[in-house]
Amino acid sequence: MHKNLIVLAVSAALVSNVLPTAQAASWKAGDWDLGLGGNVNTYYTVTTCDADKLGTGGGTMAGLACLDSDTGTFADANTHSVSNGLLPASLNFSAKTKQEGYDLSGNVNVYYGVASSQGGANGDALDFSSVDARQVYMTVGNEKMGTVKAGRDFGLFGFDAVIGDMSLQGTGASFASAGPGHTTLGGLGYGYVYTDRLAQINWTSPKKNGVEATLGVFNPLDGQESNGKSTGDGGQPGLHGKISYDVDNGNGVKTHLSASALNQKVKLSNGQKPSIQGTDVFARVDINKASLAGGYFQGEGMDTLGIGGIVFPGFSSTTGEAEKAKGYMAQASYKLNKTKLGVNYAQSKQTNLTKVKNDKVTLGAYHSLTDNLTLVGEVSQQKSELDGKGTDKSGTVAVGAMFSF
Repeated sequence: MHKNLIVLAVSAALVSNVLPTAQAASWKAGDWDLGLGGNVNTYYTVTTCDADKLGTGGGTMAGLACLDSDTGTFADANTHSVSNGLLPASLNFSAKTKQEGYDLSGNVNVYYGVASSQGGANGDALDFSSVDARQVYMTVGNEKMGTVKAGRDFGLFGFDAVIGDMSLQGTGASFASAGPGHTTLGGLGYGYVYTDRLAQINWTSPKKNGVEATLGVFNPLDGQESNGKSTGDGGQPGLHGKISYDVDNGNGVKTHLSASALNQKVKLSNGQKPSIQGTDVFARVDINKASLAGGYFQGEGMDTLGIGGIVFPGFSSTTGEAEKAKGYMAQASYKLNKTKLGVNYAQSKQTNLTKVKNDKVTLGAYHSLTDNLTLVGEVSQQKSELDGKGTDKSGTVAVGAMFSF
């Protein structure tokens, strides 16, 4: 694993993960409805790192759990950290009104790291936590025309798998545990890829009979070449689309189905213009106190973690050939009074340029102490098998809490 790819992976993890905007407090100001909400979460995490098991030198998803991002080295024993989980802390503000028959809104959502940012000579000493304005967008629409969104928000591809992961309230797979960054990974790199935060203009249709569709143009992403260079944007925007179906039978059974796709050209240093493209499907069924969820993705020009390739390159610098990735996640949970118990299994593969398989299993317990405070305990095991190199293994035990407001 080249050092610059590890640095890119660290950068990706620091800005990973998604929190659906939920405003807990609202008030009127003239014709405006204002909202404010957010969350604070913190976890004590112990990650098992055994040098004898890091057969690839820690350069895979399972190995990167043991990275010390302060020093660039890999831990060879258990590491202990106090940091965010899959979500960073957040502060979300919205302003809504109705003018000339149009529903208007503006949203600014800012995310915060609990652990200090990297860069200080002594790790956390005298460092500052990171602040990231991930969502800054406006919307305009009505029941007839649907809704137009413009600004910076999460992408469509892979979004439902992220927010459907039970570890959205916890940690899932650890990342850089010896020098923790902004977040952990949840199932990123295992059962789904990072949806990313992208500048975009999209249109969502009015919801009819439970069906809703979104189409949009997105600021193009850079890909990663095997020579370590970033690609150009290929001279065109990214095209993203999603369709979803929701039904509530009224007898305790709720169903959500969705499918999304993306396509975007990139320009390699040799002048070739291959494409980043992908499709994914997701389903969730809630049956009274039980919930079942699953998703599948496949793509080209991406690795198992990121669109465009982050840990491993998305494209060959010589042939222009694209990496091929695919993966799935399966999850089951059950509520016992105020406690939800769940299990999540996820697997991903790269099958072309760098052949690697990642597996993760997570067991979790989530207890609602109050309506706004959830106590969390999770145990995860990760394994990566890199063809011709070896196997990385790591494990994580995390306990903590999420407070939403």
